[in-house]
Amino acid sequence: MSQAAMDAGAFAEMKEMMGDSLHEIINMCLQSLPEQLSAIEDAIEQNNAETLFNVSHKMKSACGSIGAFGLAEKVETIEIIGRDGNTQVSAKAIDDLRSATQQVITFLNTEANN
Repeated sequence: MSQAAMDAGAFAEMKEMMGDSLHEIINMCLQSLPEQLSAIEDAIEQNNAETLFNVSHKMKSACGSIGAFGLAEKVETIEIIGRDGNTQVSAKAIDDLRSATQQVITFLNTEANN
């Protein structure tokens, strides 16, 4: 069974460790996640496996660093497809990625406004 897009417990631990400096990371993620999602969708549309792999790999790494383990899991599925030189991502996989990305963005927006 897959995990929640955002691990609130892991995020809370990171928040406790980093304090106010976490706001900069939140803002960076709020900017980069939609851009990365768009780049993944473009790479699929343009049949560009190298870009698909590179962008999804960066997105996965960023997600792991903020506790968005469920989103990292979704993007890893797509990363593997790109690494294999393919861009044939199922509609379910891209829908799951969109949904998980939106969940993380919503979570981060809430955190940014607190």
